[in-house]
Amino acid sequence: MEQPVQNIEQLVRDNKLEEALTALSDFFKACNDYKDDLILSQRRLANVQKAFQQATVGYEADLERNRIALGFLSLLDEFRRETLRKYFDIADKEAFFEGMTSRDAVIHEILDTRLRPKRYLRELQLLEGNSSIIYRLLNADTGRHAIAMVLKAPELHHDIFDEVDRLTEIRHRNIIKLLDHELTKFPYFVVTEYIYGENLQNSIDIVGPRPEAQAIDWLYQLTDALDYLRHKRILHTNIRPSKIYIDDEWQVMISPFDLNKVGSGELTYRRYRDMCQYGAPELLARDGAGLEQKEMTIADQYSLGLIAYKVLTGKDLFHGIMVHDILENRNKFIRDKHFRAEKLSVLPQNEAGQIIRQLLEEDPAARFPSLHKVLRALHPLTRQDQPDLSAARRSYRRCLASNKTFIREFYRDLYQNLPEVEQHFTALGKKRQSAMLQMAVDILLDVEEKKALLLNLVNNKVHAQFNAAQFKVFMDTLVAKIEQNDPICDQDVIREWEAIRQKTLDIMYSKA
Repeated sequence: MEQPVQNIEQLVRDNKLEEALTALSDFFKACNDYKDDLILSQRRLANVQKAFQQATVGYEADLERNRIALGFLSLLDEFRRETLRKYFDIADKEAFFEGMTSRDAVIHEILDTRLRPKRYLRELQLLEGNSSIIYRLLNADTGRHAIAMVLKAPELHHDIFDEVDRLTEIRHRNIIKLLDHELTKFPYFVVTEYIYGENLQNSIDIVGPRPEAQAIDWLYQLTDALDYLRHKRILHTNIRPSKIYIDDEWQVMISPFDLNKVGSGELTYRRYRDMCQYGAPELLARDGAGLEQKEMTIADQYSLGLIAYKVLTGKDLFHGIMVHDILENRNKFIRDKHFRAEKLSVLPQNEAGQIIRQLLEEDPAARFPSLHKVLRALHPLTRQDQPDLSAARRSYRRCLASNKTFIREFYRDLYQNLPEVEQHFTALGKKRQSAMLQMAVDILLDVEEKKALLLNLVNNKVHAQFNAAQFKVFMDTLVAKIEQNDPICDQDVIREWEAIRQKTLDIMYSKA
């Protein structure tokens, strides 16, 4: 680290007292240059605190407080770099490291320093895996969240730099965007888009198996995203429900970033277990390595078939807690024709079911010749009329199609009807409400069959604090909003929604 231009302590030690006093006077004058910025920050903070006292706090007030914090931290960085370092020796590395009591403290200090110029604040550590530590970030200017993926590899695989360059060029609706990266200095990290929704595994746990039409839509989106990545020469090999996300518009999202390629490429236990449960047999036979580009596109299909099975049934085709159990199920599925037929009998007995069965063929040659061919087979199914849909489900779809801000307006009306409820939701919680309402409506549309799922939802940490009377206002607001926005709402639609409301309230009041 460079030495200070006028080290005041050194000037005193060198008996240059006059110069030391002059330097200290210059330092105080330099400090005064920051006075206006300090006063401005204090005024802005006072306005935010006034909003808190007047109970007018909202999303904008939270965002302004974050902006003030980030601006102040940036000011301190500038002061330390441009002023303090000029007059004092602040390169006390021994003191710095003595203050670091854990690995996380070191990572947080470095990460925060490097994220600040990018206008990101570190909010929360979400999880830690074998390959990375995941943090949720907040952009102080836009109020949007992001993900920082700190890589635990001591060094990067040489291919990662070329792949990251290709990732920055990705433009696909169903692929999570890579926003930024720093791969030249340890700890290495990438910043990606944050998805305001659950992963596929949690979504199915919450709302149960999905209707055939939605399963086909999700399968089509997932296949299209993988086909796009293959054409970009990005060999993603990590397709499984916990790594697939459902966003606030109820669309599938996958990350293009495959952590297996960051380090040595050696499989962890968790990675191997996932491969056993969701990987193609040819991939499993080679421990996930050695497949060429065309071979991978065929292997992808088997994983897609397993995902589709999970979405339609709510269960894994190869279930088991231990790897041994999963492999036992796989072997039985291959060798026992009756067991295989029994497992596949739960799939639809139509073209959609036939496509999934072909994806699950053990022989790669028996699957589709390419992902593009899979898309060609799925495309007409995504455009088919669905005469078996209930009037209420059709009505809800029309509301979303005719009013793109339907969910936002619903919550605006709900907070007007129940003003005491809004305070229970954070800024992040409000951004996740679109995805959560989609899940709630999915349960309500089949409330008789999904009574247990409804009770699980209303008993979770957030919703357990609300009573049955407040849930009645929720249902009244939802039905009223649907009547206002459904362009062809008729008496049949109204009667069906009224029946759903009554069944839901019966469950809620019996719970109370």
